Amino acid sequence: MRVISRWRMQVALTILILLGTSCGGAVSPNNDRGELSASITIQSTQTPTSIPELVSGPIGKKLDEYLSEDNPLFSGSILVAKDGEILLKKGFNYANWELKVPNSTLTKFRISSITKPFTATLIMMLYERGLIDLEERMCRYLPNCPSHWQEITIYNLLNHTSGIPEYTTLLGANQVSRDPHNVSGLIDIFREEPLDFTPGDSYQYSNSNYILLGAVIEQVTNQRYDRFLQQVMLDPLEMENSGMDDHRQILKARASGYQIQGTLLVNAPFLDMTNAYATAGMYSTVEDLFLWDQALYSNQLLNKESLEVMFNPNFGGDGSGGEYGLGWQISDFQGHRKVGHTGSINGFRTNISRYIDDQVTIILLSNIETEDIQALVSGMEEIIFGQN
Repeated sequence: MRVISRWRMQVALTILILLGTSCGGAVSPNNDRGELSASITIQSTQTPTSIPELVSGPIGKKLDEYLSEDNPLFSGSILVAKDGEILLKKGFNYANWELKVPNSTLTKFRISSITKPFTATLIMMLYERGLIDLEERMCRYLPNCPSHWQEITIYNLLNHTSGIPEYTTLLGANQVSRDPHNVSGLIDIFREEPLDFTPGDSYQYSNSNYILLGAVIEQVTNQRYDRFLQQVMLDPLEMENSGMDDHRQILKARASGYQIQGTLLVNAPFLDMTNAYATAGMYSTVEDLFLWDQALYSNQLLNKESLEVMFNPNFGGDGSGGEYGLGWQISDFQGHRKVGHTGSINGFRTNISRYIDDQVTIILLSNIETEDIQALVSGMEEIIFGQN
């Protein structure tokens, strides 16, 4: 049975775009939402001819039809590969809806929590070099640890069993996130908060863990996180279109981020990306993420043993968890072992799924935060693994 996304039911949906002027003249200053009568109907668009798309073989064609015909509201870029060969790489709709700049495979998106596997890989690279012990207490590597963090290990941070509360949900976090923060300033936001449980006793996903892992990397390497990332991973893999996002930087082919509110497409709220740091602060393209994916398959970054440690599901002492390894979400699709990560940040929704025994990879980056891209991934899985 062919999987049809909920987006198909919305083909006729007209989304009002906030363009800054209406058909009747300037927007009234009393119109807080800035709603305008100018409108467009969402439809799939072609990428510029200078950036080649690729649709290869029967599976690639089925995937393209599924996305183009059944999911015309998807806005973003996709790359699908098997055994190192690309089946589909293509951009859909707009990187900038106001200017009608199409998405392409070279469009740069905030990748949100896909940053976590990068951070975990950096930690494991230091582990392989003998510079970090995963079972060692975190406070060995960080100065001025509060007393209630003394029993937390690097391993606890990697697999979200530390008990440190989620800093993005603390009182006033939304307002604070608009201001720039250095690493110590970020840690100060949650350092005095009590633990939600004794370290190791339970599992609870918390972005705070990966803020601290970024700080550990800086202490151990005596380098800024972004520079170490560039030196040992981005440059060697020639990931020229990836890095840490900074709104002040003039960045070619950067996608703008949006949300859908009702039937309105609106610009996403501002977020100073220093607040995302080592937990969700990177930008990349589907093509660069494919380079990284292939480097993992070929053990260019880590040895096989380290990767298996990362891909092994972990549990808290109470039996909770099991869906997370070290920096990777762990699951399966109809018996096909799957490691990957999803992400959501102001204006963007992201996914990388790696079916490591099948050498299949799905990379999907969207610049509409409220899109249900997991439904798209499910439909693509059905097509790739022949269950449709």
